[in-house]
Amino acid sequence: MEQESSEKQKFVVGIQYRKAGKIYTFLTDDQTLLRGDFVVVESEQGASVGTVALPPQPVSEADLPKDIKKVLHRASQEELTALATQNEREMEIFELFASRVKEQNLPMKPLAAELRDGEKKVILTFFAEERVDFRTLVKDLATALHMRIEMHQVGARDEVKLRGGIGSCGLYTCCSKYLRQFQSISIQMAKNQGLTPNPAKLTGLCNKLKCCLSYENALYAEIRQRLPRVGMLVKTPQGNGKVASLDILNEQCVVRLDEGGETKVHLRDITPQSAKVEVSAAGGSASGGKEGASEKGLVNFEDNPKPQAEKPTHRRSDRKEKRHRK
Repeated sequence: MEQESSEKQKFVVGIQYRKAGKIYTFLTDDQTLLRGDFVVVESEQGASVGTVALPPQPVSEADLPKDIKKVLHRASQEELTALATQNEREMEIFELFASRVKEQNLPMKPLAAELRDGEKKVILTFFAEERVDFRTLVKDLATALHMRIEMHQVGARDEVKLRGGIGSCGLYTCCSKYLRQFQSISIQMAKNQGLTPNPAKLTGLCNKLKCCLSYENALYAEIRQRLPRVGMLVKTPQGNGKVASLDILNEQCVVRLDEGGETKVHLRDITPQSAKVEVSAAGGSASGGKEGASEKGLVNFEDNPKPQAEKPTHRRSDRKEKRHRK
């Protein structure tokens, strides 16, 4: 039985073709592969050289996709030399691509050149804010290179991911170093963290909101649910007052007291003035104020919505009856 189960168990490995690129899953028989090893894998263009991004992991044969491709073998020195030669050829093509774009004064920014199908086709990647008519450019490049030309337009974020750069933090951009997929970033993430909505500080090299705004957003959003809103009337050990500002990570509030002055109070020492805090079963009946908060624990300020104005008691039908009587 153990032999049958071991025979049904296979190993898969994650392979990437470029740094911080998409990871593809391949079947492998070599369990000794390590992250960073160069291997030759099956691909639609034939054999391709990739880098191990995820080491081999066991998986049952039933969970394997039907069309999964295999790792052929570790890359030899000759294959690595051929890869380096291909990279040099791609750089030459890119320089030609950039020079022709400059000559024709096209509103595009060349980013990369990638050879495919045994150097029968080249994919030219570029950034442009709008649609560009590059038919003349493709004809000139096809005549000069004697291969098929495929143009690939990308957005501002993919431009920075391909080119790389130094962010405002002084480090390499996250997208070019380790981010494999872009997440949706909103200005609400900056508000959750109490950041000033200053575009110069919140945008990256791509002129889009920084990806790092999402890293701690979940933590900030969770803490904010427990904190009172700015402007909310609260009770503190120093007296009643109004919340002036928040220290989110330390779970503290700056309260402007009714008697004058300000005080910084932790969340556990604050209760809303209109809150009714329930006491646990061991504590007896319900009570409000600071005493209830100390027995129950932290107050969820989300359960205390803003008071609504009272609605008029007179109905429209009553008004009609009064008019009819008159």
